[in-house]
Amino acid sequence: MTMRSAGNEKPDLTVVVFLFTSRSHLVRCLEALAQQRTDARIDIALPYDDTLADPADIAARFPSVRMLAQPGRRTPPQLRAAAVMASTAPIIAFLEDHCVPGTDWCARVLETHRQAYAAVGGSVDKGFPPGRTTDTALNWAVYLTDYSRYMPPIPAGPTHALTDCNVSYKRAELDAIRKHWDGELHENIVNGILAERGRILWLDPDMVVYEQRDLTIRSALRDRYSFGRLFASTRVRGTPVARRLAMAAAALLMPPVLVARVRGNLAARGRHRAQFVRCLPALLFVTSAWMFGEAVGYLTAAPPAALRGAGSRAEEAA
Repeated sequence: MTMRSAGNEKPDLTVVVFLFTSRSHLVRCLEALAQQRTDARIDIALPYDDTLADPADIAARFPSVRMLAQPGRRTPPQLRAAAVMASTAPIIAFLEDHCVPGTDWCARVLETHRQAYAAVGGSVDKGFPPGRTTDTALNWAVYLTDYSRYMPPIPAGPTHALTDCNVSYKRAELDAIRKHWDGELHENIVNGILAERGRILWLDPDMVVYEQRDLTIRSALRDRYSFGRLFASTRVRGTPVARRLAMAAAALLMPPVLVARVRGNLAARGRHRAQFVRCLPALLFVTSAWMFGEAVGYLTAAPPAALRGAGSRAEEAA
């Protein structure tokens, strides 16, 4: 089986991917999507803003990809929301460019969504730079911090958390809660609302992506702080100041706890224990940067300026 582009037909599945880390990672992800083993009609949507240089080159290299131009500078949640609004498939799936899907990823998404699950997410294994079987301690630390809880082997079943780099939704479920993501689609908010409505979030371990990023200390510090602050800001809208102060104080105490969670995840899976020892200094660094960002996000109830984007809710409130 080979993937069929939706063309002018209504697609079975829309896959949303966008520039998140680098052009080379985006190309690698799009190449993997082009090689999917399925006879379903797949619509690959690439929402992009002014930060994507030479989008015509991407369009020429991947003619089946639907390019969705967005004016100005947009955040990842804004790009996701724009792609959903521009799509018609009954199933919408999200990837990030640093995550390469397995060859049966699209097929797994569609197969699992035959069940009455509102959202289906998958596992995240460690990927490596092209032609290599090793990676830097810093890149390992970011992977382990973000994704060790989704690292195979993990059991299939209902869950309360799914990662935004490997998740899919029934379009009807998203439409029913549109007011919660219209303009900006934050997966933690969407997942929380779906759970509150009694919908099932399902983890399918066979829906695998392989994550790999190329980070320097400076870029890791900026990334961890920025997205930690963004995450926190989405959790405290309308929260009293006293409660936000308490959450900020608690966040500053969390780095050792997060490192211990990583250790527990690796012990439970019996994998990468040597990498934990190798990465311990880097793990403390990236978790501290993230939790400092969270603390600032709780205090300010606003994301960093770099992640507000044109027309964002945070910008409108500023």
